[in-house]
Amino acid sequence: MRQLKFFYQKDLEKKYSDKFLYIKAYYLHHLLDYFKETRIDIYNINLVFEKFLQEKVVIEFVDDLDNTINFQNELNEIFLLLKENREELYNDLQGEYLINSKKKEG
Repeated sequence: MRQLKFFYQKDLEKKYSDKFLYIKAYYLHHLLDYFKETRIDIYNINLVFEKFLQEKVVIEFVDDLDNTINFQNELNEIFLLLKENREELYNDLQGEYLINSKKKEG
């Protein structure tokens, strides 16, 4: 929660054309880590996204002015981007984890 609020504040301080640039980077970083550490079949990308939301991240918080700040739209953008670029995602994730999981399956 503290990191989420920190990066939200960083986005407020900057005037980028892409809203919530820091927030998106924060979520993407944690999502890529989740792909590497989860025991879920990472090729079931929708299930990974669902479990990521349930187990790993906070989607919203209340700021100092009692406004609810929600980042579901930003998460949806990230999920859509990764779905549209699955091949690149899986190629980038290639490494010891995927090699070991394929050995277990075969």
